[in-house]
Amino acid sequence: MTTWATFDNGETIVNPRWVRNELPRLTDLQRQQARKRKGSLRYHRLGRQMARMHERITHLRREFIHQETTKLVRTCAVIATEELAPKNMSRSARGMIEQPGRRVRQKAGLNREILSAAFGMAHRQLSYKAAEAGTRLHLSNTRQLKPSQRCARCWEIVPKTLAQRVHVCPHCGQSAPRDQNSARLVLIDALEHNHTPGTGVAARSKPLPAARPRKSKSVTRETHATTTQGV
Repeated sequence: MTTWATFDNGETIVNPRWVRNELPRLTDLQRQQARKRKGSLRYHRLGRQMARMHERITHLRREFIHQETTKLVRTCAVIATEELAPKNMSRSARGMIEQPGRRVRQKAGLNREILSAAFGMAHRQLSYKAAEAGTRLHLSNTRQLKPSQRCARCWEIVPKTLAQRVHVCPHCGQSAPRDQNSARLVLIDALEHNHTPGTGVAARSKPLPAARPRKSKSVTRETHATTTQGV
């Protein structure tokens, strides 16, 4: 989660990490509120402070994603990315009493970073902005293509753990940053989707509703007619 996006040429967009930057202050406010009597004036005052901080983070996130997605659709003819499912990616590792999870705290921190990056919001904005700008948006099927495990040069599966950030293929010898290799894979899937295991389905957003004509102010004029008729 160091970078918010990585392109096939190696360029990156740094992840601002709004929640992580404000987390010490939020934690301090939560501890102060926990020491106050529930329902008291100071308890509600601290709650409003935390709400303002969350609102500020939301505004910063939305503004950042709007700027980056607008820049992408204006400078790219084809945008290829994975069909991510943030809800599945951010599942808890706590498990059950019979089968408790492993590394629960580490997974909780990763889930917080995934949700803070707001990939779902970015995909929604790319969908309608690409349709308006005439840019082709391609979403590769992650389960079929396996971008994080497949080599972009020889197309062989190279299993990696989440901690391995460099792709080294034992079949063809290619070495590249893991995210850059994945970006090359989805781009190949977008350009040659008939010969790759990806879906090759471009995202089609719903057409925007046509603008309704403004109704002119009705003017009533008195006439000497004895009948009325709608036109």
